[in-house]
Amino acid sequence: MQAAQHVDAPPARIRRLATAVAACLFAGVLLAQAPGVNIVRDRGEQFDALVKKANEYRADGALLPVEQVKQQLSRVSCSLKLPRKATRKLTDRQIWRRSQAAHVRVGWHYLCTKCEHWHQNLSGGYFITADGAIATCCHQLEPEAQYREGYLVAANENGDLLPVIEVLAANARTDVAIIRAKVSAPVTPLPLNPDAYPGDTVYCYSDPLGRSGYFSKGIVNRFYMQRRNHDESARMEVSTDWARGSSGAAVLDLYGNAIGHVSEIATAGSAQPPGTNQPSQVTSPMMVFHCAARAADVLALIKKDRGRFLTLTTPCGCALGDGTCSTDRTGGGEVQYRFNLTGGVL
Repeated sequence: MQAAQHVDAPPARIRRLATAVAACLFAGVLLAQAPGVNIVRDRGEQFDALVKKANEYRADGALLPVEQVKQQLSRVSCSLKLPRKATRKLTDRQIWRRSQAAHVRVGWHYLCTKCEHWHQNLSGGYFITADGAIATCCHQLEPEAQYREGYLVAANENGDLLPVIEVLAANARTDVAIIRAKVSAPVTPLPLNPDAYPGDTVYCYSDPLGRSGYFSKGIVNRFYMQRRNHDESARMEVSTDWARGSSGAAVLDLYGNAIGHVSEIATAGSAQPPGTNQPSQVTSPMMVFHCAARAADVLALIKKDRGRFLTLTTPCGCALGDGTCSTDRTGGGEVQYRFNLTGGVL
């Protein structure tokens, strides 16, 4: 008869190793998700690192101070090389990836009038060129009275702080602005598409109320004239979701083009009906409207690059660079051609 064998407890080192492996496996189960999908943390956890990096840039004189921002907000146009409008339909997942890659946060690194601690107030924006031009809301660039000292900054989806170099152009009436940030490598920009229609499917990727990476889908509801302070400008309303902190985030179409960006949110309500126990001044919300600035107004800030021109007078039928005379050659006269030196006959 075989004697019973005792199973001794494993050494303490082995027990600790087994516990650590089990914890890692359990954490992996909790954090598991589809390939390429990150389990995001809300933006508050990046605050200390962003403030520290911004202060390093500030010490090096690499940030744009509030005084210069105020001056540059008067610029009304700029020259940029934009990507071509996309024409191939994307899946919802592809649009999510594209909007995430182009998303950037824009705002202020500042000292307030009440303490000596540095603060940051960041909202949305989106790259429109590979070298760091960003479209966003004009109202986000306007410094608040509480800023005793302030600098304009940006941050990408990875939590990297990007110094803003300059304000390229802005229009407060239409709530659009273009700034340039310093990037270490080419970024993924969104093309601009001004040709949207009511009923078109649209998407928005933003950080409402600090909840990072919130992606929603809706439609274009309408285009309308917004009148304020005896002035008016065109706006777009959509049914995607956003809230405070989303301003400047791109609104995208089915092709991954930006058709506008988040501008504001408004709630329509009505007085409480008689017989309720609510005070008479309290209103109940009936509908929430999501107002966006239009891509057409972003494009209005960008000069159309028509290149430099050279006028040539040549006999009919002669080859002219990359084109030939297309007029009636039977006259035997001379014609004038304008050539765009950046390429092509006009």
